[in-house]
Amino acid sequence: MDRANYQQFQESKVNRKKQKYIQWLRVLIQLVFLGLLIAGLHKTVKSIFVIFLVASFVFGNYFCGWVCPFGTMQEYFSKIGSMVCKKKIKMPRRLQRYLQFSRYILAIIIVANIVAAFVDLSNINAYKTFTHWMNGKFVQPIAITIMGSFLILALFFERPFCNYFCSEGIRYGLASFTRFFTIKRYVHTCIQCKKCDKACPMNIEISTNYHVRNAQCINCFKCIEVCPVVGTLSYGKVNPLEKSEENS
Repeated sequence: MDRANYQQFQESKVNRKKQKYIQWLRVLIQLVFLGLLIAGLHKTVKSIFVIFLVASFVFGNYFCGWVCPFGTMQEYFSKIGSMVCKKKIKMPRRLQRYLQFSRYILAIIIVANIVAAFVDLSNINAYKTFTHWMNGKFVQPIAITIMGSFLILALFFERPFCNYFCSEGIRYGLASFTRFFTIKRYVHTCIQCKKCDKACPMNIEISTNYHVRNAQCINCFKCIEVCPVVGTLSYGKVNPLEKSEENS
């Protein structure tokens, strides 16, 4: 191995170790907030969520990927599912382009109170069902069934509730459109292996972006972790006015 290749190998080794530390930190924070919910302290720390919302305008959405307890549970169910079925079901790109707006449509319906006379839409809010249930509050059986269905679906499909039904995450996603710090892709070293696309739990096509400016992004950094070329994907400062996609 020559000097250049050896140096590249060492950089790759250091980078992989760094990304593992970041993922361990994310898991630790997830467990802390999940523990606070189980301990009945969720309302006590709820005011902190405002900080995450304000931070989203600059740093992107960290709440959904690092804090949300139901997002955490979906992720852990996904890991359990990976033990049985390593290849997750991915929504086809053509459908994803339209279905990613389903949670916004649902939020509008809820706010406008359009179908409240016919069906209780609060039952499909698995995030609230989960937090209420873990706090020992009474939850309707139908709501628990729907919540459980999302968790079962998470065994085979990455974050199904987060992707298409979570109205709670909308505020963080929309706020992140103005972010100055996001995931960047250095196109000159990208080998188009598409590993980043496959790793993304929110089904974002990372491989076509100069930098990610997508309301679905939850800053989980799994795309950076799996990238085989050091420095191709990174998290850093960008100009929010620059185009984000290659084909835009």
